[in-house]
Amino acid sequence: MLIVCTVLAVACAVIPSIWVARAGVLVALVMAWVSVLMAWREVENLRISHLAEMKAIRQASMAEEQRHHKESMEMIDTFANRVGVLAKTISDTRGKLDRAENELSTLRGDKAALQYKVAAGNKKVNALESRVAELETELAGVLADAEAGRLADIPGRTVADAGVPNAEDIWDFGNAPTVVDLSRVTFPDVDALDQRKHA
Repeated sequence: MLIVCTVLAVACAVIPSIWVARAGVLVALVMAWVSVLMAWREVENLRISHLAEMKAIRQASMAEEQRHHKESMEMIDTFANRVGVLAKTISDTRGKLDRAENELSTLRGDKAALQYKVAAGNKKVNALESRVAELETELAGVLADAEAGRLADIPGRTVADAGVPNAEDIWDFGNAPTVVDLSRVTFPDVDALDQRKHA
């Protein structure tokens, strides 16, 4: 349209007539006005397309942001669940560790008590072994004297050595009877003791 109007305006300028020159000026003015209108329309079209493009970009950005927010929340929920599971596992492990430490302390106390009992038992066993060795030595000497035909003087035994219970064994504290139950008293066999002394 610009080309056509330019050609018409130039043609009107070449023809030597005032009305043709006026018509050329009018054509130039119409051409300028139409060019301005078309330029404004193109600018408006560009503005509308630019706004639509910006709206589409904004909508795509919002959709992408929503998708990213959703993925982030899912990831946070997953991590929170894992943290909860790990916290529960740690709590259970700490409980087991506390129970194991309590059992270990109990076992250490039991071990110390058993070691004390074993030491006391070993002491008693050693005392009994030494007593047995003394009695065996004494018995060997008595047997050697008997084989040699010598009389052995057996050491005297007390009532407690004969197994006779004392008053504390017979009577309870504070309940001493007025009559003694002689059936509970076991006296040593006098004949057997005399025979041993004569042997």
